[in-house]
Amino acid sequence: MTMRDPASTPIVPGRPDRVLLLGVARSGTRWLATALGHAEATRVVKEPDNVDADPTGSGVSRFGFGPYPMIERDEEAPQFRALWDLSFSDRVPNKPGLRRSAARAALRLPRGIRDPLLRRTAQAMSALPGRSPHVLVKSIYAHFYVEWLLSHYQPRVVVIQRNPLNTISSWIELGVHGFDLFDRPAIRERYLEPLGISAPDATASVTQRTAAWVGLLTTVLGGHVDRHPEWLLVTHEELCVDPLVRIREVCDQVGLTWSEGIERFLTESNRPGEGFSHIRVTREQPNRWRKRLSDQQLDEIEGVLAQYPSRGWIRAPERQPEMAGDAH
Repeated sequence: MTMRDPASTPIVPGRPDRVLLLGVARSGTRWLATALGHAEATRVVKEPDNVDADPTGSGVSRFGFGPYPMIERDEEAPQFRALWDLSFSDRVPNKPGLRRSAARAALRLPRGIRDPLLRRTAQAMSALPGRSPHVLVKSIYAHFYVEWLLSHYQPRVVVIQRNPLNTISSWIELGVHGFDLFDRPAIRERYLEPLGISAPDATASVTQRTAAWVGLLTTVLGGHVDRHPEWLLVTHEELCVDPLVRIREVCDQVGLTWSEGIERFLTESNRPGEGFSHIRVTREQPNRWRKRLSDQQLDEIEGVLAQYPSRGWIRAPERQPEMAGDAH
């Protein structure tokens, strides 16, 4: 991206009051969403679809859907419509404890009562005064129901990608799990078999399995980006080059107004941090994988990602020294 006059910057199509930020886990979604959430008159809702999933169990929440749900029609998950009505109405609590408490209370009701009640509650709350003019919702689980979201909510869509070596190494370091992605026949039939790819078997290493999860998810998002050239695709490493300039460009393109709060957040978060925190030394991010991955892991990742069209990118950027991801 290059810096442009906001008055002449093309705006991403969609409803001006709704922005949807998509990406793979550990690709910078939280950092970018938090920054954009400091734009004037903007509230951010983080991962409303991340509900009580357990990677050691069935992976299905008590709402009836787990991570990476596949939804094409309302009747497949009526409670999901209420969840997103509330999210874009700016009425979902952002604190995980409050959100889980609300979910548990709703789950005590019989489904036949709960689902219509949630829909009516969402509609009533949407009509209340005091709603933020802009609501940004970020999701790392919407890969398989994006078209359903678009048909109901018409948001402006931003997709963030990250060097797959950085993403994969972060997944390994933090124990991020791909749940049951390779166990679902529909996913294998729609996304793996057309590419001639087999799901990892029981002998696959953690590195190989993680690379396969990331390869699949980025391929799915890449297909959406190809079908929707009007979406804004940004690259984490490019944003890190000069966050104050690059994220201001993102604001301009999705119709958000830059604020001192964004600048303050980006400045204050640019310091050492670890784990799931968005606090990081920005200049160190593009090449973090070099300190995390061994030569053997790099070979394993390369072997897996070679099967996928964009080799773990959503859309491979032009080669740049800090983003090339050369293993050797």
